[in-house]
Amino acid sequence: MHFISVFLLSISANVDNLAVGIAYGFKKIKIGLSTNLFIAFISALGTYLATSVGEDINKSLNKSVANFIGSAVIVGIGVWVIRETLKRERKRTKMLLRMQQMQIPVTTRFSLPSSRAVMEQSPAITTEEFSQEIIREFSYATYIENPAKADIDKSGYIDVRESIALAFGLTFNNLGSGIGAGISEVNLIVMTLVTFIFSVLAITGGYVLGDRFTTRLSGFWAGTISGFLMIATGIYEYFVV
Repeated sequence: MHFISVFLLSISANVDNLAVGIAYGFKKIKIGLSTNLFIAFISALGTYLATSVGEDINKSLNKSVANFIGSAVIVGIGVWVIRETLKRERKRTKMLLRMQQMQIPVTTRFSLPSSRAVMEQSPAITTEEFSQEIIREFSYATYIENPAKADIDKSGYIDVRESIALAFGLTFNNLGSGIGAGISEVNLIVMTLVTFIFSVLAITGGYVLGDRFTTRLSGFWAGTISGFLMIATGIYEYFVV
């Protein structure tokens, strides 16, 4: 795998981190260095484990088959990310419409009420819909829409303990592409180190953008950009490498 593939995959894996950083900068909720390093460590660890699994799979395949499967997995994950992003956006729009019908005030994109609040005020919501919203609340996307969710003690500062759910949410979202990269013979150490560095830079840079320029990057655009970068990487891997 060429370094450009590692570069593209690392960017796609950290677009979400950038969006999270922007969201926290916009809301003036600080992310300390130790918290940033912890999130980067968890992301890098997830990348290392996923890529290791991909390498083990690669050993049982010949080079051409491994290249095809690895590329297909990366493209498939990219398509899945875009699909899930579109589904999540449709659900979000549906919830906003429902909130308007119930006359629930929404001040900003980052202040949607919890699933429980909507459930209590709308008996028409089914158990399945509510379950899906509960899952969504533990997704990294909910931290983009509602950054204050992680600030449990309302201190205006996210410590390491408060960032655990966010760190794992960001990591789980990238495991599939890590496996695909491993099958495509990515350099394990380089991929892990670049992911760690990009994670730190993405959250730091995102925070600065959100804090100084009141820039916003929604979960929709983060997911869409990430998905297309994965698709581009998979195609590049198959036809160029």
